[in-house]
Amino acid sequence: MNAGLIASRYANALYLFACETGEEKRVYDDASALKRAVLDTDDVPGCIERLSAPMQRFLALVIRNKRVEFLPAILHNYRVLYRKEKGITRAWLTTATENPELAQRLTELMKLQGLTEVDFKTEVDPDLIGGFIVQVEDKRLDASIASQLKQIRKDLETRIRKTRNNG
Repeated sequence: MNAGLIASRYANALYLFACETGEEKRVYDDASALKRAVLDTDDVPGCIERLSAPMQRFLALVIRNKRVEFLPAILHNYRVLYRKEKGITRAWLTTATENPELAQRLTELMKLQGLTEVDFKTEVDPDLIGGFIVQVEDKRLDASIASQLKQIRKDLETRIRKTRNNG
């Protein structure tokens, strides 16, 4: 059976189960924590002890059905499904220096565009030199100085190559 199909089916089942128990938000938080623990080889046993009852029952099912290898994909799919069902948009902002005002302004602009809830993550990357990169779901705007400098360099190299070939 296709790994993506398995992960999707288990994620859907987990979402339905979480909705039945009224704990879909708690299971979402659990899925995020467990995914981090699994991927970072963090304290997985300690993380499991802190999970909600629905998530612990679900993990028992996954183990019993010998589907543990699919767990990261199942957790990812659950989180995507939860955000879709709850109308949550994911966005990332990377700046060269701390800039909470920009993050707040972008969140306000997204809400003006009709996005009701935004899961906004920020990151600082001094290599950007200045400016910012913002990504909303699969749309990306790179307004960083580093990116602009790369483009200028690329344009100059293209012009030099053309000049050499024509001269």
